[in-house]
Amino acid sequence: MAVLTVPAHLRWGDMDIFKHINNVAYVGYLEDARVSLLASAGFAPDLDGFGQLVVRHEIDYVKPLVYQAEPIEMTVWIESMGNSSYVIAYSMHDGETEYLRAKTTMVCMDLERGLPGRIPAQLRETYSQLMRD
Repeated sequence: MAVLTVPAHLRWGDMDIFKHINNVAYVGYLEDARVSLLASAGFAPDLDGFGQLVVRHEIDYVKPLVYQAEPIEMTVWIESMGNSSYVIAYSMHDGETEYLRAKTTMVCMDLERGLPGRIPAQLRETYSQLMRD
């Protein structure tokens, strides 16, 4: 699989006074794409004692995006994976123009101890399917 492209549905209310999509709205688009990516690989959030947190977003706003009724494409994949964290990368585009490049760093947590923990083997296998070739 490696890369997944999902539709990002823009909302009229996401525009700001400058008549383009406000920067705050993009974090919601990233969340939707991230959930779609993990769900497409069969991520099961019911692993005992395991959790994961967003610890960082990096967003490059390449070009202003104005509201349109048709969804725009969000391509998403796992860029890298460490022992307890992994990075999800995104590109928002319409085929010709890229509007956004972003990365989200996720940290796996040992919920019992409240500390970062190793990515469970089952998830490591799942996540490795989502790495870009």
